[in-house]
Amino acid sequence: MTRAGAKVTARIPATTANLGPGFDCMGLSLAIYDTVSVEAAAGERDEVVIEGIGADTLPRDGTHMVLATMRELFALEGWQVPPVRLSCHNRIRHGQGLGSSASAIVAGLLTGKAYAETLGYDVHDVDLVQIGSDIDGHPDNVAPCLNGGLNVSWEDADGWGVAHLDPHPDIRAILAIPTTVLSTKVARGLIPEMVSHRDAVRNSSRAALCIHAFTTDPALLLPATQDYLHQRYRASAYPDSYALVERMRAVGIAAAISGAGPAVIMFVTGEEHDAVVATEVAAARGGFELMPVGIDLGGAVLL
Repeated sequence: MTRAGAKVTARIPATTANLGPGFDCMGLSLAIYDTVSVEAAAGERDEVVIEGIGADTLPRDGTHMVLATMRELFALEGWQVPPVRLSCHNRIRHGQGLGSSASAIVAGLLTGKAYAETLGYDVHDVDLVQIGSDIDGHPDNVAPCLNGGLNVSWEDADGWGVAHLDPHPDIRAILAIPTTVLSTKVARGLIPEMVSHRDAVRNSSRAALCIHAFTTDPALLLPATQDYLHQRYRASAYPDSYALVERMRAVGIAAAISGAGPAVIMFVTGEEHDAVVATEVAAARGGFELMPVGIDLGGAVLL
């Protein structure tokens, strides 16, 4: 097919993975959004336009993650799509543990699928959760980015499974974002291949409790977000962030490293917690920026 497709625009949320004990299998969608548009290019090559975060650093060729993912989808499905113009307005910070890579993957898949449909291709069998999770390596960020809300994922012999859950409406999230950034690959390399049986049992109990706390009883968020698998092993990569997590938890605030870090995410209910959070963050090392953020319930959507 050579005709131009209609312009497609999507809104893509940030995510926070792990929530403490749910390493590589739990994630929550956050109300911070990138906006991505795809339309026919004016010339004979793909074009990339970037505004906002990453405008001075991200590539504008086929290595751009949104465009690369889109082209990977077209090749996988055998769709012959002529050159496109990709426009990105970025608000999700990179290298902070807010799922920016998964958001880029979802952006490429969702807009690519919708754009291909405007060209007349049959897209009804395209499973974006499976494709996106294969690209990213697991669904912990991809699933909440696509679905919104709280997502629990697992791997089967024939693919990825995902359960979509509604978080309790009283729960609010607050981010503490440092000036430093961290590579997910570097952070992952610090986790040991094996942990003790005691820590495995501790973590499985907290992960089970985490589901209950986030959906039914937020009063249990503090014990439910305790991790025994990854955060302390990666503390050397984000010492100020880990110290802030420990500081927050000591005063009763449910805090965890967001994804691979170094951002810290805190979950609160009553407004009385806000002053405590603000005081502790102001006193902490690391120059953190405090950012209240809503929990996104709708996931990635076409506009």
